[in-house]
Amino acid sequence: MRLDYSLYVVALICFIIAGAFLAIGPEQTMSQVAMGIFAILGILFAAGGYTLRPKAAAPTPTAPPPSPKEPSPPPSPPPVEEKIEEVPVAPPPPTEEQVPSIPPTPPPAEEMPTPPTAAPALEEPAKVEEEKPAEKPVRRRRRKKTA
Repeated sequence: MRLDYSLYVVALICFIIAGAFLAIGPEQTMSQVAMGIFAILGILFAAGGYTLRPKAAAPTPTAPPPSPKEPSPPPSPPPVEEKIEEVPVAPPPPTEEQVPSIPPTPPPAEEMPTPPTAAPALEEPAKVEEEKPAEKPVRRRRRKKTA
């Protein structure tokens, strides 16, 4: 049982006892003192139970649902990276020392731009796992020197 529940029960008992002293008769001074003491104790135990109760986690605010009056904006396409085609530099004319056996390379074909992927980021944790040793070395404790 939680501690705050038990404090609430003790506070309730104190209030009942204070009510009993009130019912007996407030004319006697000892009755008034006892009634005041039990009323104050009841308040203190109730406050203690309130402070010791477990705190509820604040719920995270959820996003409000889209209103039917305003249509949601269409999703924007991912940014496309522009590729700059490099113009191949013409090699200098061959000299007598060079061998002209290399055929000229054809110009690069038009390529469709591909959206960037997160694959390189996923490969990095795999590298970290490979670097870890399979077993930890066992450390032995030193014995205390006896005098």
